[in-house]
Amino acid sequence: MGLSGLFVSLSHCRVESKRGRIRRVKRYWEIIADHLHDAGWSLGWVSALDLEGRTIWIVDAHGYGKRFVVRADEKLTAFVGLQRAIYEFALDLIS
Repeated sequence: MGLSGLFVSLSHCRVESKRGRIRRVKRYWEIIADHLHDAGWSLGWVSALDLEGRTIWIVDAHGYGKRFVVRADEKLTAFVGLQRAIYEFALDLIS
């Protein structure tokens, strides 16, 4: 998969109906996770509560001798940040 395959357009996530059946829709973060996994990254994520009782999301990826960890208030934001960090790492490798 090329570098452009790491980014996904948000328009790819939609409800599709076929003969009256509604298929399961992938969430945006699932699409990002699938693309990163297909590119050879191992992924993990967890939610936790901060000291003020707010939910935070922590996602990490490791592969190719590197590890990235991102924390955010929302799961999608964490996955987008992870995707961005890995994309920038990949760009540095080819420049």
